[in-house]
Amino acid sequence: MKKIRGKKLIIWMTLTALLTALMICVGAPLQAQAAVKINKTKKTMVIGNTYRLKISGTSKKVKWSSSNKKVATVSSKGLVTAKKTGTATITAKVGSKKYKCKITVKTQQEVYRSTLISQINKERRKYGYASFDKNSLLHSAAQKRAKELATKFSHTRPNGYKWTSAISMRYDFKRAAENIARDFVTPDRVIDAWMAKSSTKAKIVSKRYDEIGVGVYLSPDGYFYWCAIFAKEK
Repeated sequence: MKKIRGKKLIIWMTLTALLTALMICVGAPLQAQAAVKINKTKKTMVIGNTYRLKISGTSKKVKWSSSNKKVATVSSKGLVTAKKTGTATITAKVGSKKYKCKITVKTQQEVYRSTLISQINKERRKYGYASFDKNSLLHSAAQKRAKELATKFSHTRPNGYKWTSAISMRYDFKRAAENIARDFVTPDRVIDAWMAKSSTKAKIVSKRYDEIGVGVYLSPDGYFYWCAIFAKEK
């Protein structure tokens, strides 16, 4: 009886070892295939900038392509170059599999406008105020004002009217205020300057306004002009 049990134990151990080896042989390629991935599935870029996409988990050759070369190109090594505003899908083909990344290309001004709003709202939340709502009309007016500041840096417009005339025809406001800046090269420096001055800080950290629009303009001579309009509708 002991010999029979011993033989059964040896057979069981042998079968277990064979099954384990089979699982390793079959499972290894599947695991390697499942681990293949692209390092980014979406990316926002500024015109002229580059970013390298990478495929990990495989030693196979990767074939790169762009759905819109006018917006973004990609080299044979995955280096993406932003060409013009718009969107493009970068595809990495590995064997029969495809891995994609959506590229959104914006101007530096567009990126800075989004960043400026985010940082203004961040400052408001520090003081317990709710974030400003972005208003498209105010946003458009602020961009127009930012461009005007390159001609005349003042709360008075180049045509001699008050700055509020930029919004009064389309936005029925109860109250409104404007912050302006020039020469600062990044949004964080603009925010630091506005928060360091009581008169401009009071417009950001206030319950008097609940909507915002911002503008950023890069003049031909290379200077940035910034504008933020805060308002509350009637």
